[in-house]
This record gives sequence, structure tokens and C-alpha cells, in this order.
Amino acid sequence: MSETLTADPPRIAETDEIRKCIHCGNSFQPRFEKETFCCSGCRVVYELIQSGGFGSFYELLGRKVLQPAENADPAADQIAELEEAIMEAENSRTDQSAPAKLKLRIGNLSCTACVWLIDHLFRQHRGALKNSADTARSTLTLWWNPGEFDAIAFVKDLHQYGYPASIASDLDDDAPQESRALLTRLGVTAGLAMNTMVFTLPSYLGMETTDDLARLFSMVAFASATIALAVGGSYFFQRAVSALKMRSLHMDVPISLGLIAAYIGSLGGLAFGIEKMLYFDFVAMFAFLMLGGRWLHLRLLERNRRQLWARERDLSATFRLDAEGKRERIPLKKIEVGDRLEIAPGAMIPVNAELQDVSARFHLDWINGEPEPVPYRAGQTIPAGAKNGSIGRVEAISQSAFTGSFLEQLLGSGSADISGDEAKAHPILKYYLSTVILVAIAGATGWMVRGNGIADSLQVFISILVVSCPCALGLALPLLNEMLLSKLKHEGIFIRKNSIWKRLKLIRILAFDKTGTLTEPVKRLSDPEALESLDESALSALRHLTATNHHPAAKALHEEIISRFGLPLEPLSAPIEEVPGNGVASTLEGVTWKLGRRDWACDNSNSKDNHCSLSRDGVAVASFPLTEAIRDGAAQQLRRLAAQGYRLMILSGDPDTARVQFTAKALGIAPERVFSNLSPEDKAEMIQSDAADSTLFVGDGGNDSLAFAAAAASGTPATGIRAIESQADFVFTGRGFHAISHLLDQTKRRNRFVAILFATALTYNICAIGLCLAGLMNPLLAAIIMPLSSIVTTAIAARI
Repeated sequence: MSETLTADPPRIAETDEIRKCIHCGNSFQPRFEKETFCCSGCRVVYELIQSGGFGSFYELLGRKVLQPAENADPAADQIAELEEAIMEAENSRTDQSAPAKLKLRIGNLSCTACVWLIDHLFRQHRGALKNSADTARSTLTLWWNPGEFDAIAFVKDLHQYGYPASIASDLDDDAPQESRALLTRLGVTAGLAMNTMVFTLPSYLGMETTDDLARLFSMVAFASATIALAVGGSYFFQRAVSALKMRSLHMDVPISLGLIAAYIGSLGGLAFGIEKMLYFDFVAMFAFLMLGGRWLHLRLLERNRRQLWARERDLSATFRLDAEGKRERIPLKKIEVGDRLEIAPGAMIPVNAELQDVSARFHLDWINGEPEPVPYRAGQTIPAGAKNGSIGRVEAISQSAFTGSFLEQLLGSGSADISGDEAKAHPILKYYLSTVILVAIAGATGWMVRGNGIADSLQVFISILVVSCPCALGLALPLLNEMLLSKLKHEGIFIRKNSIWKRLKLIRILAFDKTGTLTEPVKRLSDPEALESLDESALSALRHLTATNHHPAAKALHEEIISRFGLPLEPLSAPIEEVPGNGVASTLEGVTWKLGRRDWACDNSNSKDNHCSLSRDGVAVASFPLTEAIRDGAAQQLRRLAAQGYRLMILSGDPDTARVQFTAKALGIAPERVFSNLSPEDKAEMIQSDAADSTLFVGDGGNDSLAFAAAAASGTPATGIRAIESQADFVFTGRGFHAISHLLDQTKRRNRFVAILFATALTYNICAIGLCLAGLMNPLLAAIIMPLSSIVTTAIAARI
């Protein structure tokens, strides 16, 4: 099958209307009047849910937003991996009467509605016993009767309904787990804080107690606060010490200083009987609140990462053939020179390899941005990272080992960066901390000079350090981040690295890859209405010829067919013959249907163009000119960003300069800011030479990895490939291009809210420190005004 490129610019959506997909809830621009789904995958899943009697799924889902469903069968290597795991689960039972058990990692498992649907799908299969879903970890544990339950059939059902499954390893289950460790600390500290408050409250309320009872209450409060400091405060102490060793300041330093000052002062008050220096309740409660804020900060960020992790494919294995042709699934790291590899349709070549088949075509878009499949013949070297674009398996001889290869470095890259800018120095903090310490020393000294006692002077010093701790910011900023992450997730934007906020503030240059980033991964028909004119038999044949075809033209046609007409009533099973470089053919009820190059599919074709064509017994039925499609809203959003002062540029690996310039012209990007035929090194070098610290790069291929590392911030449309998504700061879903401008707008909004929070905290500190300097501060007043300041700032943060 072949499709020649026309001279027309890429196709842009003809309407600015925005609709919500009735399955996943994501926004999209309709391409025809009755379109109600953002993609064919969502329509397929919606029809399956409705026809299966699972309509209650949408009632349970409510207004939650899902990730768009993928309209594709699970990859052959994924099925092979699952088959091995299922066989091991069934054969490793010590008691043969016991059920088999397996834990799966499930993509898009995010809410109660998903759990309900998966449970109903599971119970439809004979031999199914029990399942347990964990939405926090995106895992599903199954129990079944071996010999009755068809586990692979269930996995395929899950994939068909939009829940791709893979094996959940112990490593996946353990990482990331910082929030889980914090939750244990948080629970213990909460109990101790409550205990401390209970035994401190009588003194605040003026209740009369005997000296022995008051002493007992004080000792219990002291013990509770001490343990709370050891359990909760130690988390901040360790991080503060690490930061100071690196000569850096962050939020944990003033938090630690306040906790230590309050605890040491309270020890002095307890030893010398000075009641107004007893801040044990503050120590315990402050440690609890700060831990709560930090846990809140980490929870949603880790949840985002887990959901993306569960959906992504881990390219870790391939098939090797022995001398007898027996197929074996092996880890990529075991590939050696001379191994005979079998590459399934759509699968990736892991190393440079020599093609053994007569001919085959491969997609190089992941390598160099070339959107058209490239034909190869026997004996030619296929580059690592190319994807099999044929409808059948191909064989190739590896020319290098996987260990030490560039692809290994790429697949193994990607940093966690969970805590992000919480570990970075904020420029205000060093001035804030220095000012607080100087004011505390000056206040205590002033009280000494005025002839007050050491106890009163020390009380002023300690009270300033206590009440000026960033309690409000330590709680409000994490809440602000969680609210914003949740809001962005609702719009299909998943933040992977929290440090992105600081870097996005500096962005002035927006650089984009072209293929799959500015344009959609799948081409579109120049004239979609051509499908409407097909009769029933022609449409059925076209469905059959495109259903399992990985050629861009076939994928575009299949996407459009599903979007307009939905699922077929009865899929056909007739064999399909592929003629590499020309197209595919199949005989249905005695009629030969061909789809491919017009001069091959149609007898005696006199047409000057060679567009993809469908023929019936050699007679042309329809022609389907295809073009690259600009992502929905891209032109409008880029014009808006340019008007806001951002500099736009395209860094593309596509060798067709005219095609790249067509795209740039349609998007309104100046020709001098458009670059094509770039290698990965070229992209990175151009970013580094043009203000890398203020550049946001958005790409989606293996040739973009160096550019990700060079730019200040990076993003990628959802590819399902972990090696790419793990390197980006954010991932966005859907076919639209709203994510970039929306993220930049929300960054500015976040900056405004952070400024308001700092101003509010500054006002509080000025008033609180004034009370301390006047000698009016005491533990009871501190216990009132500090929670009050937290309530005010968290209320502000919740409005973002």
C-alpha cells in the first residue's frame, strides 16, 4: 500500500466548536456534525459497554475524565508475556486443588466505575473466582480455576474495553512509595498530637489541678511531644541537614528550626517551671500539620505517575528463533550479534538488524519523524527503533548486542523527581530565615537591655522562632499543588515532575517536534465524505482490509470508519494478502477487493494521481487522498501563544523540508524558525544555543530524548511508550492541542496564588512577631493564631 503526498497544506479542523467525548469526557473539535467521540477507540468502548448491558458504568463515572481509549489489539509480545505469567501461576501451585493467582497492572484504572466494569467483565468468564482492584496502585489481582478460566480471553476483553493489562512486578509495586512511608509517620504523629493536646487543654481552660496532677499532665505532654518530634520531625531534620550540606535552603530548614526551638524552649520551661515557655502541644501539632501537607503534596503526583506507568508499554523483551525455528521470548539485554529475531506487526526492532524476508516496510517516525513507512528488502539493515509496518511477522538477524546500545540508554532513562522543587532553594527563604533569626536575637537582646530577666528574654526569642514558622505555607502550598494537579488531570494533562513549576515560570521559547506532536499520529482523509458514498459491501470490505493493517493509510481509513459508523455487526475472517509496496487484497464471497496504490489496485487506471484506492475485481470504487492532520486547536492556540510573546519554532527530524514548511505555514510559524531533517544531536544543540533555560520542548519520538534533556521543560503527547513519557515533565492525552497553552495559563495562575499566599504569610508574621516583641505571646495565643493562619491560607489555596 502506498500513499503519495499531495501538495496541499496539512488539514486543519474547520470549526472552533469544542465538544466533550461522551465516553472519556475529554475535549475535542468535531470533524463532522454527528461526531460525539474524541477518537475511534472511545466509540468502540462506548458501543461495547452499551451492547454488553453495562450502561450503569457512566452513571457511576459521573463527571470524571478518563484517558481516551486505544483502538488497537494488544501487541504480540505483550500477549506472550502474559501467557508465560499465566502458565507459571497455574503450574507453580503446590496444592493442585487451589486456585491460580496473578497480579496485573491495569492501564486507565482510576475510579469506582472502572472497578465495577472490570468486575462485571471478569464474572462473565467461566471459572472466574475473585478479583481485587487497587486504584491507588493501578493493579488487579485475579483468582481463578485453572482449566476453566481463559485468562488470555479476559485480558483481551480488558484491552478491548480500554484497560490494557500487563504483569505487575514487585518493583512496580514498591516504587514510588514515599507517600506511603509518610502516611505511617503521619498516623503515628496524629495520635501523639491529639494526646498532647488533651493533656495540655486543662491548663488552657484554667481548670484547677493539684500540683501532682499538673506535673503528670506536663510529663505526658512532654513524652508525647518527644515521640512526635522523633517520628514526625525527623523527616524534616534529615532533609534540612541534606540541604544545608549542599549549601541550599528550602522549606524544611525553617520548619526544623521552629520545631527544635519550640522543643528546647519547652524543655527549659518544664525544668524551671516556666509555664509560658511550654510549647509541647505546638511541637506535636506542628509536626503533624507539616507532615500532612507534605503527604498531600506527594499523593496525587505519585497517583498521576502510577496511572501513566500502568498504561505505558515497557519495551523489555522480543522473540528469538533457534536453529529449528522454535520461538523464544527473551529480555532485550540477552540479544547478541547474529541472533535471529522475529518482529511482530507493530513491534519495534531493538537493535540494528539485517532483514531476512523478501521485503517489508517499517515506520521510522519514532527515529527521525518520517511519517511515511519506508520499504526494505532482504539484506538491508533496519535501524534500531524502527517499527514493523507489515501485516505479518518479519525475521531479521541482529548486527549488534543490545547491551551498551543507544536504545538501551534511552529505554533505561527517566528520573523519578517526585518531590521536585520542594528540595530546591527558594530565593525568598534565605532572606526570610535570616530576618527571623536576626529579629529574634534583636528582640531578646532588647528585653535584656531593658532589664527584664533571662526567662522573659528567652521567651521572646523562642516565641518569635515558633510563631514565624511557615506553618501556613507548609500546608497551603501542597494543597495548592494538589488542587492544580487534579484540575489539570481533569483536562487530560498529567504532571510527572513537580519541579516543572519553577522552570515554567522562565519559559519564553516553545519548540515543537512535528510528526505526532503538531500533527496527529494518524493521517486523515482529505475528503472524509468519500466514505459516505460507499455501498454496504464496499464498506464491509474496506473495514476488513484496514482492521489489522499498520500502514498509515489503512489506520487513517479504519479510524474514520469507526468514528462514523461504529463497530461491524459481524467481523469478517477471510485471509488478507499483502503485496509489499503496493497494498493488500482479499476475496470476499467470490469478489476480489484491493486497497493500495491506484496503479496496482485498479486495472487500466488513467488517473494522474496515485492515491490510496479501493477496487472491486479491478474496477475502481473510491479514491482516498490522505494528508497529515494538524492537531485540533493547534493553529488557534499557537497564534494565541505568539500574541502573548512566546517565540515559536519547529525542530523536526522529517527529511521532507517542503512538508515541514507546509505544516509551519498552516500554523503561522515563521519560516526562519522552522528546521527539518534534524538528528537528535542537532535538536539538542539548537536548544542549547538558543536560551535552553527558557525553552519548553514538546516531542513524542526516540529522536527527541536529547532535546528533552537539553530544554528547561519538556512535554509529550501520550504515546504509551515508557521510555519517552518517563523523560517528560508532563504528558497530555487526546487529539487536541489545548494542553500547552492551558498549562502555561495555569502556571501563571499558580504564580499569582503563590504570591498571595506569601503576602498573607508575611502579614501574619509581622503581626505575630509584633506580639512576641511586645511580650504578649504565650502558648495559648500561639495555639489560636497559628491554626487560624493555616485556615486562611488553605482557603486561599483551595480557590485556584
